[in-house]
Amino acid sequence: MEKPKRYKIKLSLDAVQDIKLTKEYILKNFKYRVYAENFSKKIKNEIKKLNPFAEAYEKTGFIIEGFPVYFKPYDTYIIFFIVDDRLVIVIRVLKERMDWQTILNSMKEINRQS
Repeated sequence: MEKPKRYKIKLSLDAVQDIKLTKEYILKNFKYRVYAENFSKKIKNEIKKLNPFAEAYEKTGFIIEGFPVYFKPYDTYIIFFIVDDRLVIVIRVLKERMDWQTILNSMKEINRQS
């Protein structure tokens, strides 16, 4: 039996910004630091769970830089990512009620970290 692939997981600058803005929103509107910290930890933990079965998640139908965009729902958020061989790049972390189709459709390239 073939061993599952092990992926290196990276976050794009957009995904990092999405997490940061959500955390700031929680702090500003609810003034609840523990909840904001827990959100950040929990979403990052969910992202880690993409390993080793990233390609088992459903595709969105969008293509960015030639790669199909996958998604993983978590609570009221959706984690969007691409798979490039043994690399998973999380491209966005959005609330499910956001117009994510328009956001993804407007993306021409992945805002990679150096």
